[in-house]
Amino acid sequence: MPDSEPLRHESLKGGETLVDSNLVGFVNVPIIKFSVEWWNTLHQPASVIRAGMPSIHLSMLIPLLLMAVGFTLFFVSLLLVRVKSEFLARRLRALRLSEIHRAQPSRAEAN
Repeated sequence: MPDSEPLRHESLKGGETLVDSNLVGFVNVPIIKFSVEWWNTLHQPASVIRAGMPSIHLSMLIPLLLMAVGFTLFFVSLLLVRVKSEFLARRLRALRLSEIHRAQPSRAEAN
Protein backbone atom coordinates (compact mmCIF):
# COMPACT_ATOMS: atom_id res chain seq x y z
CA MET A 1 0.00 0.00 0.00
CA PRO A 2 1.41 3.44 -0.88
CA ASP A 3 2.48 5.67 1.96
CA SER A 4 -0.30 8.11 2.92
CA GLU A 5 2.09 10.49 4.72
CA PRO A 6 2.46 12.90 1.73
CA LEU A 7 -1.33 13.19 1.49
CA ARG A 8 -1.60 13.92 5.19
CA HIS A 9 1.16 16.52 4.91
CA GLU A 10 -0.60 18.32 2.04
CA SER A 11 -3.83 18.43 4.05
CA LEU A 12 -2.05 19.97 7.04
CA LYS A 13 -0.21 22.44 4.82
CA GLY A 14 -3.50 24.02 3.69
CA GLY A 15 -4.63 24.35 7.30
CA GLU A 16 -1.39 26.06 8.27
CA THR A 17 -1.79 28.55 5.42
CA LEU A 18 -5.32 29.32 6.58
CA VAL A 19 -4.13 29.91 10.14
CA ASP A 20 -1.37 32.22 8.92
CA SER A 21 -3.76 34.34 6.83
CA ASN A 22 -6.24 34.55 9.72
CA LEU A 23 -3.50 35.67 12.07
CA VAL A 24 -2.40 38.40 9.65
CA GLY A 25 -6.00 39.61 9.32
CA PHE A 26 -6.50 39.53 13.10
CA VAL A 27 -3.44 41.72 13.62
CA ASN A 28 -4.23 44.00 10.67
CA VAL A 29 -7.74 45.08 11.77
CA PRO A 30 -6.64 47.04 14.89
CA ILE A 31 -3.80 48.61 12.92
CA ILE A 32 -6.26 49.89 10.31
CA LYS A 33 -8.71 51.13 12.96
CA PHE A 34 -6.10 53.06 14.91
CA SER A 35 -4.45 54.45 11.78
CA VAL A 36 -7.78 56.06 10.87
CA GLU A 37 -7.97 57.64 14.33
CA TRP A 38 -4.32 58.74 14.39
CA TRP A 39 -4.33 60.31 10.93
CA ASN A 40 -7.83 61.76 11.00
CA THR A 41 -7.02 64.35 8.34
CA LEU A 42 -7.19 61.59 5.72
CA HIS A 43 -10.52 60.10 6.86
CA GLN A 44 -13.84 61.38 8.07
CA PRO A 45 -14.62 60.73 11.74
CA ALA A 46 -16.69 57.74 12.79
CA SER A 47 -20.37 58.16 11.99
CA VAL A 48 -21.94 54.85 13.09
CA ILE A 49 -19.97 53.58 16.09
CA ARG A 50 -19.49 56.53 18.42
CA ALA A 51 -19.56 57.13 22.17
CA GLY A 52 -22.86 59.02 21.85
CA MET A 53 -25.55 58.57 19.24
CA PRO A 54 -24.51 57.82 15.66
CA SER A 55 -24.15 60.93 13.54
CA ILE A 56 -25.57 59.17 10.48
CA HIS A 57 -29.23 59.95 9.74
CA LEU A 58 -31.78 57.35 10.85
CA SER A 59 -33.06 56.89 7.29
CA MET A 60 -29.60 55.59 6.35
CA LEU A 61 -28.69 53.90 9.62
CA ILE A 62 -31.58 51.41 9.68
CA PRO A 63 -30.97 50.02 6.15
CA LEU A 64 -27.24 49.92 6.85
CA LEU A 65 -27.71 47.86 10.01
CA LEU A 66 -30.31 45.59 8.38
CA MET A 67 -28.00 44.87 5.47
CA ALA A 68 -25.09 44.23 7.87
CA VAL A 69 -27.19 41.70 9.78
CA GLY A 70 -28.45 40.15 6.53
CA PHE A 71 -24.95 39.84 5.11
CA THR A 72 -23.70 38.30 8.35
CA LEU A 73 -26.49 35.71 8.31
CA PHE A 74 -25.81 34.96 4.64
CA PHE A 75 -22.09 34.54 5.36
CA VAL A 76 -22.74 32.23 8.32
CA SER A 77 -25.13 30.10 6.27
CA LEU A 78 -22.58 29.76 3.45
CA LEU A 79 -19.88 28.97 5.98
CA LEU A 80 -21.99 26.20 7.52
CA VAL A 81 -22.70 24.72 4.09
CA ARG A 82 -19.00 24.79 3.26
CA VAL A 83 -18.01 23.19 6.58
CA LYS A 84 -20.61 20.46 6.12
CA SER A 85 -19.41 19.75 2.57
CA GLU A 86 -15.81 19.56 3.82
CA PHE A 87 -16.80 17.06 6.52
CA LEU A 88 -18.64 14.97 3.94
CA ALA A 89 -15.70 15.13 1.51
CA ARG A 90 -13.28 13.97 4.20
CA ARG A 91 -15.64 11.21 5.27
CA LEU A 92 -16.01 10.06 1.66
CA ARG A 93 -12.24 10.08 1.21
CA ALA A 94 -11.76 8.04 4.39
CA LEU A 95 -14.37 5.52 3.23
CA ARG A 96 -12.72 5.21 -0.17
CA LEU A 97 -9.28 4.73 1.38
CA SER A 98 -10.60 2.09 3.78
CA GLU A 99 -12.28 0.31 0.84
CA ILE A 100 -9.02 0.32 -1.10
CA HIS A 101 -7.17 -0.93 1.96
CA ARG A 102 -9.65 -3.78 2.44
CA ALA A 103 -9.49 -4.73 -1.26
CA GLN A 104 -5.69 -5.09 -1.28
CA PRO A 105 -4.27 -8.35 0.05
CA SER A 106 -2.08 -7.95 3.10
CA ARG A 107 1.67 -8.44 2.76
CA ALA A 108 1.60 -11.49 5.02
CA GLU A 109 -0.87 -13.23 2.69
CA ALA A 110 1.21 -12.35 -0.37
CA ASN A 111 4.36 -14.05 1.03
